[in-house]
Amino acid sequence: MSSLGTVVRNTETNAFAGGLALLGRRNPLPIEIVPNPEKRRDNQPDYRIFSGPSELGAAWTRTGRESGRSYVSLRIFHPQIGNQAIYATLGKAAGQDDDDVLAIIPNEVP
Repeated sequence: MSSLGTVVRNTETNAFAGGLALLGRRNPLPIEIVPNPEKRRDNQPDYRIFSGPSELGAAWTRTGRESGRSYVSLRIFHPQIGNQAIYATLGKAAGQDDDDVLAIIPNEVP
């Protein structure tokens, strides 16, 4: 399973920080996935995704239908990244024993 990057969860703030690998970039784009303090309704995102001052998208906490476990679903979009949104999920990073190190796993396109 391919990964677009890796993030590490800060257990004190429930935020994530890491990098997003993009074609044409030598180094990963630094990103932060931070809790959304302005969430007032269920359809609003649980997290906002930033690279420096630029907002790149949003994320929602979801519950798996079969597993019943919660996970974070991402929607990343910025004109400098591409003309279509990237949909991904945070999941266990390959070769990691630390549950706070997560891979950004792109959703498969049907």
